[in-house]
Amino acid sequence: MRLIGTKNLFAGLLGASVIFALGGCGAEEKPEKVSQAAGAFSEENKLEAKEEKPEKEIFAVGEQVKLGDNILTVSKVAKSNGSEFDKPKAGHEFVIVTVEINNSGKKNISYNPLDFKMANSQGQIVDQAFTTVDSDTALQSGELAPGGKVSGTLSFEQPVGDKGLELHYTPDFWSDSTVKINLQ
Repeated sequence: MRLIGTKNLFAGLLGASVIFALGGCGAEEKPEKVSQAAGAFSEENKLEAKEEKPEKEIFAVGEQVKLGDNILTVSKVAKSNGSEFDKPKAGHEFVIVTVEINNSGKKNISYNPLDFKMANSQGQIVDQAFTTVDSDTALQSGELAPGGKVSGTLSFEQPVGDKGLELHYTPDFWSDSTVKINLQ
């Protein structure tokens, strides 16, 4: 009987330690705009500046946004009606977003086009479109060494002329933190 109790205790401790370890993986990080003179500020000045103004929830095209060791910049948004053989459905167009990801950390980071989604004014949040309109520039998946960067395009099918488009970037599977970029 004593042996069974010890096994249950061991199993309970093991389960608790696994839950505790996984709980640390999803630490909340907030995206923040990267200032142009980031290296010119001391840590104390950075903290003071952060306290003075609230963190942004939605960023703009051209802004560098840091989340963890990832720095994301959306540099261009283009629209396409497709090609002769690859067209969006009626009333829709392809929205092609050019992104750059930089690794500002000391360890390798992974990147993947599946880390991106697009929201529209109808409240729909969709994955990338299956299309060839950007096949020569499409973002692939891989890893970035410290200081490394990669750029590429992502294509989404959205209603023509939608003014409420946002690109959502969630680089860490274990986190709920998402960078949102207003594409207008």
